[in-house]
Amino acid sequence: MIAPMLPGAENLPEILAGKVDHVLVDRMNYHYADWVYRKYGLDDRMTDDFFDTTERTLTSAFAKLGVSC
Repeated sequence: MIAPMLPGAENLPEILAGKVDHVLVDRMNYHYADWVYRKYGLDDRMTDDFFDTTERTLTSAFAKLGVSC
């Protein structure tokens, strides 16, 4: 499972290829950690748009590597 989804997550397919058979890409709704995003100026990484875009990127990249999502 990839969580929380942070900047750089798009590099994970190459890193994980050959090491995993299946990946779960899902939204992390643990709002007690929101302060971490705010502290490091990552508020935009908590948006639906960031999640949707990154999910599509990861799903496509994993599929090309033969890893199901």
